[in-house]
Amino acid sequence: MKTVIATATLLAAATPLAAQSADGPCGKREFFVDQLVETYEEQPVAGGLQSEDSLVEIWASETSGSFTILVTDASGQTCVAITGEDFHEAGGFVGVKGEAS
Repeated sequence: MKTVIATATLLAAATPLAAQSADGPCGKREFFVDQLVETYEEQPVAGGLQSEDSLVEIWASETSGSFTILVTDASGQTCVAITGEDFHEAGGFVGVKGEAS
């Protein structure tokens, strides 16, 4: 329940930013990073390029299990794509370069 409240708080804090974009809660990357680190104790755990102009990051908290997926474009505009709880790592993955499916 704590994670649900925390996630709702992050999205509520982003609401004024969301009003500026039809894509949802978006704004300056620094705002979201500060919120994830300071308020939710999340750290980056994975990420990769979605395209030449789009970075996808997964942030998670080992303490609470909350997680957030951010998508940042080349201009630095960041959007919260997904938030959730009960994050766990899948062991044994070895990064493989390849084409997107």
